[in-house]
Parts: sequence; structure tokens; C-alpha cells
Amino acid sequence: MKNTYDTIILEGGSLKCAFTAGILDVFLDNEFIDFENLYGVSSGSMAMSYFISRQRKNFITVTRALVENPEFLSYRNSFTSSGLMNLDFLEEYVRETFPFDEDKALKNIEGKTVKIIATDKMTGKPHYITPTKENWINVLMASATLPFITKGETIVDGVKLFDGGYSDPIPVREAIKNGSKKILVIRTRPSDVRLDQSYVSWLAEYWNYDNDAISDLFHNSYKTYNDRAEFLCGEKPEGIDWHVISPPEPLKSDGYYLYKEDVDADYRLGLEMGLDFLRSLKED
Repeated sequence: MKNTYDTIILEGGSLKCAFTAGILDVFLDNEFIDFENLYGVSSGSMAMSYFISRQRKNFITVTRALVENPEFLSYRNSFTSSGLMNLDFLEEYVRETFPFDEDKALKNIEGKTVKIIATDKMTGKPHYITPTKENWINVLMASATLPFITKGETIVDGVKLFDGGYSDPIPVREAIKNGSKKILVIRTRPSDVRLDQSYVSWLAEYWNYDNDAISDLFHNSYKTYNDRAEFLCGEKPEGIDWHVISPPEPLKSDGYYLYKEDVDADYRLGLEMGLDFLRSLKED
């Protein structure tokens, strides 16, 4: 199916990206794949990577296998070095059971722009990282590293990084700055949702009291998110167009105490909304 969008942007959201995976699997089935620019944040970057490598259903299969696995998700580990969600276990599990096809992914992005967003642990600034064969998996882990929820940092090329959702949760402005004109944004929260400061962000703000940049980042993280959400709902810059696919209601997997049925429901909703989107393009 012909694709007139030059850019796709995938918001993060931990296991909520089962919804994103449903949409992307529909795109794969209908060969709606020709994006010149791809931006992924946090777990959205993992869904993006499987999309790039054309590994249909890998993201949801991994998610279903891990959501009730105590080696991956355990409240007992929240204040240990591994955190609530054990990314080291995730990385090992993926490599052994549903390995990401880096060679195919690299071939498929030749001539394209692919960016995985992570946050610098010293400055709080976003890094827009182009993945390579040497660092792709490590960068995915960096973009998904959350304070207290996972291990606190991932080192990429000597730089300590964590979840890109804190510094640029929906990088539409970055895409526009780099030349994107027609953008498809896949959200994991309803478009009208605005955030208050979360308990995790509040705790991280005080935990990092000795680094003003990081403390301020966590203090303002909900404002950063709301700014991006408001931008998408506002007037579009001249010559720029975008379309947002977002769930109509909060997703079932919005939280950390989850079951397979929750991610399955979100995945099915993604399939339905992905099909609806493609049907609307045919009608136009």
C-alpha cells in the first residue's frame, strides 16, 4: 500500500506499546512500510526496531511472555540494582528466544533516518541516536531505562543514558527541524490526557538532589510531556502536516501490575485502529 507519510514517531509507554505493536503489525501485513524517517522513544523504539526488521508479532510475543514472569517483573526488586523491571533479563531473553535481526534491520534502513531517543544522565538533554550493528540493542536498553522501575542507567559509547521519554517524549519538533513534512504519530495515551507529576518522578527528583539538571528534569517531566501533547493539538506550522493515532481511552496495560489479558486487549485495539487508519487512506 502506498505511503505518503515521510516520518513515523512512536511514543514510549512501557508495556502500553503492545498497542503500538498492533498498529505496526497491520502496517507490515499491508506493506505500509516506506517511511524515510523513524523516531522511537523508550519501548516505542523496541516496537520500531522489530517493525524495521519486519519481524511481525515479535514485540507482542515477547511482551506476553514477560508480563507475568517474576524474573522480569518483580516488586521485590524495586529498590535493588535491577529495579522493578529487569532489563538485563529482558535483553538475555530476547537474544535467546526472539532475537532482533540487526542485519536485516540495517539493510532496511539504508538511506533512511532512524533515531532512538535517550536522555543524558548528566545534563538531562535528549540524545537522538542513530543505531548501528555495534550498539543497536544497547541503545534500546538505554532508551527504556527508568529510574527505580529498571536499573538506573545504561552506558552507550561512554555516556550514561536513561529513558528518552523524560527529555523528549514525542519528538515531533525534532523531526520537523530535520526536514519532516508529513508525520504519523502513534501515541500510547489518549490525545486529551495531560499529566501531573508522578510519584516516581517526585522520588527521582529528590534522589538526584546533587545534580540540578537531572533534578529539574524530573521536576518538570510532566510539563515536558504536556508541552508535546499540546503542540500536537495546536496549529500546525506552515508546510507541515501530521496525523495522530491514539487510543480513545487509557490502555489496559497502563501500570505495572498487569496480566497477559491486558496486553492482549491493547494489541487487539492496535490492530483495529491500524486497520481503520489504512481504510481511511483508501477512502481518501
